[in-house]
Amino acid sequence: MWRHAVLTPAILAAAGLIGAAVAHAAPQSAQRPGEKACREAANGLVSMLDAKSDDTANYRATYAAVVETCGPAAPASKPKPEPVDRGACHDLATALVDIIEDGKMNTQAFVRARASFARACPPR
Repeated sequence: MWRHAVLTPAILAAAGLIGAAVAHAAPQSAQRPGEKACREAANGLVSMLDAKSDDTANYRATYAAVVETCGPAAPASKPKPEPVDRGACHDLATALVDIIEDGKMNTQAFVRARASFARACPPR
């Protein structure tokens, strides 16, 4: 089973498109994106972190899509960056993928993992 995407230009482009589509769809309706779109976007984050591409527009769009639209809605407070080794971001993004793949995206465990990722791994 593919747990983590292999970095390719096509995957990075797809992650950006999925992230933009997820972010664009959220304000228009109360319905949040499904597990498939969020899993693909989270895998895109893992790939971009592996490629050290967390300072790109693709990363910013995908980060925003995952943090703002995947899983249960969270309070509208802006996460404060935590001083964290950026190497931990890969593990935090992978944890998001794992929770989604376990069918637990709509749980408080996902909300906590998403908040940890948002605080530690904002776009540069």
